[in-house]
Amino acid sequence: MDYIKYITDGIESICKNHKCRSAGRESVKTAQAEMAEAMKDCVDEIRTQQFEIHPQAFIGSIPLDAFISLIACAFFLSGVYTGKFWTYTVSLVLTITTATIIIVEYILFRPFTDRFYPKMAGQNLYMVRKAKKTAKRRIILCGHADAAYEMPVLKHFPTILIYICIGSAFLYWVVNFIFCYLGLANFLPTNVLHVFAVIEILNAILFAPLLFFVDWGTVVDGANDNLTGCYLAMSILKEMADKDLRYDDTDICCLITDGEESGLRGARAFANENIEEMLALNTIVIAPDTVHSVEELRIFSRGINYTESNSEEVCSLLYFASMKNGLDIPTAEFYPGANDSEAFSAIGVKAAAICGVAFTPQDYYHTVKDTYTNLNPECIKLVRNILKDAIKMFTKVGKAF
Repeated sequence: MDYIKYITDGIESICKNHKCRSAGRESVKTAQAEMAEAMKDCVDEIRTQQFEIHPQAFIGSIPLDAFISLIACAFFLSGVYTGKFWTYTVSLVLTITTATIIIVEYILFRPFTDRFYPKMAGQNLYMVRKAKKTAKRRIILCGHADAAYEMPVLKHFPTILIYICIGSAFLYWVVNFIFCYLGLANFLPTNVLHVFAVIEILNAILFAPLLFFVDWGTVVDGANDNLTGCYLAMSILKEMADKDLRYDDTDICCLITDGEESGLRGARAFANENIEEMLALNTIVIAPDTVHSVEELRIFSRGINYTESNSEEVCSLLYFASMKNGLDIPTAEFYPGANDSEAFSAIGVKAAAICGVAFTPQDYYHTVKDTYTNLNPECIKLVRNILKDAIKMFTKVGKAF
């Protein structure tokens, strides 16, 4: 059987038949149902997990912060030109609020503003092909079925301008905090405050495009990000079933999460609910994500904006498996964002990720170009072979190196 065609055909079917798969939507569940149906004869266990999710809380923090920051700027300008010092206090409070939201919600990927957004029911899909004998270890291949809202800033702005926008927002919080403090101190001459006002206006103009960071009306197909990860895992279980292959004491599992694009919410829900079982059974998690570019293949030893460490053992496993396939895949440098592996690393489960995308970003990253016509079978095949060899090596040595 041509398993690469199995992957690309499956991705095409999901893209065509299950549109608008933003986190928590029914289309995610129907896509997972199609995947489960395809796997019913390949696995021994299929189960779903329901969890509460507020899909817009995470990604919505960026335009929300831009909006509140502009209001804070307006209050500062009001203080400069009317002499009402209470407006500096309001501006200062708003600035501290925005900084707190973005640090907790986006930089640390922790729920913070969820209660202020609509609640939905997310769903994870978990499928297990059991060991021949009593399982002593388990490997979970993890992809996510939800897709991102389109991000016009990534689509239309060059990379340098994106960094200028985001950098200006961070600079604004620092500058506004200082300016408001000095304004409240009431010892600065009026002409100096007017200079501060001009600086604030210029800074606000630079980060104002973040108001339009998310197009809430457009959900991308998510063919690469991350139906590639889903179907890579499924194809391996499919091949094992076709060849009637089971490992003596290792379960091979596929986890399809919801809510990855909403701050890893689904992976966190699964990890927290199953932590004892995973730790007791010597579980490792590998998350293939956005498998598109051979040149950009990286092993992710850190994530969540470089604040979370992944397992050195699992990274080594992926590295040696890649070497076996003639590739010397480097570890990823800093990148803004995260993937599902870090939800497991955060609670002590050994995990890492392998991805094939440059976060510069590419024109198909979180845009409508991320569709089944823009897949790279060569990269998919390479990563599939790496995953297969990683599984074989793990089952032989009993650990992730």
